Amino acid sequence: MPLETPDTTWQIIIAVALFIILPFLIYALVTFSQDFSRELRLIKCEINRTDGAERKHWQRKKRRLWLSLIPFIKYK
Repeated sequence: MPLETPDTTWQIIIAVALFIILPFLIYALVTFSQDFSRELRLIKCEINRTDGAERKHWQRKKRRLWLSLIPFIKYK
């Protein structure tokens, strides 16, 4: 009688794969979040600093930054 069934073997393989992949996914999410926050903070400062047509430019840029969260829309 085997100690491990095929189901247990697959569960172990999946657990090991998640253990290896999960830190990379967390790192990518944290890095993306930091970059997004930094860019948003810069844009907000520029909106507060400017007026007129230049302010509209920065507001459009802020809108594009938020839309870039949708995967198929590019920011730059």
